[in-house]
Amino acid sequence: MIKKLHIFSMALLIGIFSMNAQTTEVGPYADAPNINNSEALFDLLYVFDIGASIGAASNTGVMYHAAMDQYWISVWNSNLFHILDGSGDFVETITIPGVSDTRSITQDGTLFYTGSAGLEIFIIDPVLRLLNGTINIVTGSSAAARMLTFDETLDGGNGGFWIGNFSSDIASVDMSGNELSVIDALDHGTVAYGGAFDGVSPGGPYLWVHDQSGAAPNRDFITQLALPSGIPTGVVYDFTTDGFNAGATEVLAGGLSISADVDPGAIAILGVCQCTPSNLLFAIELVPILGNDDNALSNFNLYPNPANGSYVNIETSIPGEKQVVVFDVLGKKIISTVISDKQLDIAALTAGIYMVQITQNNITATKKLVIR
Repeated sequence: MIKKLHIFSMALLIGIFSMNAQTTEVGPYADAPNINNSEALFDLLYVFDIGASIGAASNTGVMYHAAMDQYWISVWNSNLFHILDGSGDFVETITIPGVSDTRSITQDGTLFYTGSAGLEIFIIDPVLRLLNGTINIVTGSSAAARMLTFDETLDGGNGGFWIGNFSSDIASVDMSGNELSVIDALDHGTVAYGGAFDGVSPGGPYLWVHDQSGAAPNRDFITQLALPSGIPTGVVYDFTTDGFNAGATEVLAGGLSISADVDPGAIAILGVCQCTPSNLLFAIELVPILGNDDNALSNFNLYPNPANGSYVNIETSIPGEKQVVVFDVLGKKIISTVISDKQLDIAALTAGIYMVQITQNNITATKKLVIR
């Protein structure tokens, strides 16, 4: 489904929300990140006024459910979830019995996981809308699961999570909640509310932190950390600078996630701004996905697409070898190879959506591949 840029006037909302006190969850003060404008090359794809759509505040976590074309928006410190359709329109509010204190939402491709801002991770079946279990975190650091993002590469490929809690340490834990590694709070320097693991961007992997650093009213930064060190790279997106927030009295970071399905032309970072007077859901381009007619990397062409055989063909007008990396939609590297002709063996891939990244002459381009 093609998303258009949805931008609403904040001035029209002041009257609507003046009767409702905005509830936000604010971390401790820290200096604003040092933005490297030469690297902050993000395109704002769309903004949904979810405060107006839902008719309520206190919205934080966000996850897109591709099979149902739905956004799940969590209400912090509760077991409430607002369901929006693919256009950002409110559908219903649901509760998941047994879940509590939700902030962030993440997924492993099948199940959803919610962070409690404490030492519990709740496992949710998004189809049945039921609690499927609880993971108890065992950590010697100050990290907790206010920020929660799944990383399929952790624990030797068995998967795990990155967790954080405002200005705490950031830690990785396995699927049983056992601590694997710790990034010291002084090293990452962020005030983390939401986070998203990125195994797709060139030069990664990275952890993107929805960062409340700075001073009111502008505390909505998306800060890139290199993994596994957790050191800021200097790449920062400032939601305020896109100019949408004129009239907002508070611009505050909330939840974060990454999706390859919300826009046909890009892998996108999704963020919730705990904005006042109205909460916003926005998407920014992380990695462009090229169409067959795009004139990039000398007419990079990938076919058949969709594919249902053992091979796909990769063609460019540049002669020579091609470095090919294939990721699943969660950022896990599935194939890494060099081909001298045009055929790529995909026999080992199951049905689904993948990202095919081609590099030649230090130029990289990415396309979406659908396997049926």
